[in-house]
Amino acid sequence: MLYLPILSFMFSFKFTKFLINKFINYKFGYDLHKKEKVKVPEMCGLAPVLSSSLFISLLNPIYSSIILLSSMVGVLDDLTNLSPKEKLFLLFIISTALSLYFYHNFTPDLLIFIFSLPIFSNFTNMLAGFNGLEIGLGVLSSLFLSLIFLLDHNISAFLIALTFSSSYLAFLYFNKYPARAFPGDCGTLPIGAFLSALSIVNNEFLYFVVIMIPYFIDASLKYLSAGVMSRDKHKPTVLGEDGKLYYKGGYLSLPRLILKYKPMSEKSLVLTLWSIEVLFGMLAILIKVTL
Repeated sequence: MLYLPILSFMFSFKFTKFLINKFINYKFGYDLHKKEKVKVPEMCGLAPVLSSSLFISLLNPIYSSIILLSSMVGVLDDLTNLSPKEKLFLLFIISTALSLYFYHNFTPDLLIFIFSLPIFSNFTNMLAGFNGLEIGLGVLSSLFLSLIFLLDHNISAFLIALTFSSSYLAFLYFNKYPARAFPGDCGTLPIGAFLSALSIVNNEFLYFVVIMIPYFIDASLKYLSAGVMSRDKHKPTVLGEDGKLYYKGGYLSLPRLILKYKPMSEKSLVLTLWSIEVLFGMLAILIKVTL
């Protein structure tokens, strides 16, 4: 079954190219951190979503359902601009319904499952806004979680996580700086929903939480500095004449906190945030092998 991650990568890569050509004049946005007004197709995250769902269904179809259902909320958000409360409510309904499949009795894990899916789904949707950031972080998080499963000799969960990683890795090729495709919420919401569900059901939630610490930091900074904001109230960072991004006030986030003390290019900022995620992924591995 090791061929599944390879096939998932290939399918996602080809389908992303197809969606770029289809969406460039239908559903597109403008890259806010470029001097030129660059038009970039949105909602191309449907490619890794459909690819991972297709091949994961050959291993365990219920996880494909998690990916697809959370992506459907993202599609609604991309098309209608749902409020944060509406998005959380829909994800909560999905997580509650899915919990009935995994848990037939009332247990602490059931509650963790119900609340974690909407929370982490929003986390992976919020730490975003720079070329390759959210997708790169999602790939890293999924890869580290797959290693946790491998260390536990859970080959089924390892293959499921690796198949998910490979589909998003293919999309990252088009989403990295300079981005030729944006994932849309339909591509980012499933990351947190899928990974949290996979970790809880396979009893690796503690290590998943460690992997997700950068997301906790980002969400905490945003909430403490601005509360719950709708997307249209977000203000981009300022692109200087030197090509660096600058923080000029407004709400705080993990990327903005970094820029507040050290302005840098978009590419350098994303690499810095990826590096932070790698550190926490390695910490999760270290905890796993020492406990």
